Amino acid sequence: MRVRVAHLAVALVCLAGPAAADATPREDLRRDWHRCVRQSFSGQPNHLGRQAAEKAALAACKASEDAYVAAELDAQMTQGAAGRNDERGLMAHARAMLASVSAYVVEPAATWLGVSGR
Repeated sequence: MRVRVAHLAVALVCLAGPAAADATPREDLRRDWHRCVRQSFSGQPNHLGRQAAEKAALAACKASEDAYVAAELDAQMTQGAAGRNDERGLMAHARAMLASVSAYVVEPAATWLGVSGR
């Protein structure tokens, strides 16, 4: 429930700015979802608590949210696939893993054994 409330708060903050004239389909989906949430939230009964009204507004706009999130994930996957050629090689990953193991396992163990051996 709190995650959905946070989604609404983030949406209201992020989407408060003016819309661009040359909007992309993702921006259109974002704007449609935001409009749906605002309209649904403003249409909630007054006796309903704020959190309940936010939850109901998000539930009413679930299809718009899903379409927007799918478009965002698709864009991220496309950008990620394009950037894979620039990623570090296998040796760089192995060095990073070795440094991590050294920092979190070997050094604390060596320190502990050095302290307990005195």
